[in-house]
Amino acid sequence: MLSNRRSMMLIQNAALIFMATLIAGVVFLVDLNTDSKVAVASMYAIVILYSWLIPGKYASMYTAAICTLLTITAVILTGEMAVNTSDLANVNMAISLVVIWTCVTLVFIAKSSFSSLEGINNQLSDSSAELLEKVKELDVKQEELSENKIQLENMNTDLLVKNRELERFTSIASHDLQEPLRTIGNMTQLISKKYHTNFDERGKKMLDYVTSATNRMTLLIQGLLEFSRIGNKRETQKVDCQELVGTILLDFEAALKAVNGRIVVNELPQIMGNPVELRMLFQNLISNGLKFRRPDASPVIEISATDSSTHVLFCVKDNGIGIEEADYGKIFLIFQRLHATEKYEGTGLGLAYCRKIVELHDGKIWISSNIDGGSSFYFTLGKII
Repeated sequence: MLSNRRSMMLIQNAALIFMATLIAGVVFLVDLNTDSKVAVASMYAIVILYSWLIPGKYASMYTAAICTLLTITAVILTGEMAVNTSDLANVNMAISLVVIWTCVTLVFIAKSSFSSLEGINNQLSDSSAELLEKVKELDVKQEELSENKIQLENMNTDLLVKNRELERFTSIASHDLQEPLRTIGNMTQLISKKYHTNFDERGKKMLDYVTSATNRMTLLIQGLLEFSRIGNKRETQKVDCQELVGTILLDFEAALKAVNGRIVVNELPQIMGNPVELRMLFQNLISNGLKFRRPDASPVIEISATDSSTHVLFCVKDNGIGIEEADYGKIFLIFQRLHATEKYEGTGLGLAYCRKIVELHDGKIWISSNIDGGSSFYFTLGKII
């Protein structure tokens, strides 16, 4: 197919060159047989104009050179310059040459311009093809995005349904579990009151284990119920953290006196948030600082905040027992404890509360700590813009 196309182009070019040669030959013969009163050589302009069709950037210039040579040859062969000493022959030849080279100049300019336009047109065609491909790719991506959007909406709907089911399950399970625990607790207390003297030391110890385990289980279930309720029917408003922490410190007044501790509160900003949840957040972090204190040092807790362009970075720092780096990821999970219940009481839910509350406020929480070097809890909350 390609060879046939090349053959056709060669035949076409050969035909164009033949026609140009034929016209130039006719003009040359006419010029030889015409007196000098007429500038017949000017008819070479036809050949020059025809050379537009011949391929090649300089085809018109080569044609003009040949036509000039033929014009001069005709003058020499006819002997016009020798026979006619008037200026007419000179003028005719000059006119012919001017016409030839004026035409070739115009043709060359036009042909160059046409080539430039053709190049621009090719570039536009290529750009148009590329643009069309990109449009097709965008259409495909748009379809994929639409499908992904539908899938995401379906997943969100399923997630909302499952979250509601999980909340109902947690609430029902918590209530249903508390009832038998209350029965066990009441029966244990009744046995302890009526038959405590009938038990030996081993029996009394076993009874104390049952009572302690029942109380711990009750606290765990209540904590789980409270954890599931965080974020339900919540409303956000402007919260003055300075005032909020100030009221929390009043609740810890007795606890601070008992351990000879103190809390340093730096200047805290106003933020947008849920006051109940934020109160629980600061309470848990302060409580941890007092609970996990070193036996050889009075607890000192410092609360500070750093303002940035988009959020506020809070820090609650203590001088307690610290946490190993390997345990950083565990402490924010539900029911994760690093110490035995006998040593440090609690349910293992406090920092899980903190993580959930911070995430509900579109923030992050993390820790920096060293063993016996204290802990610094950092968390971000959205600022008022």
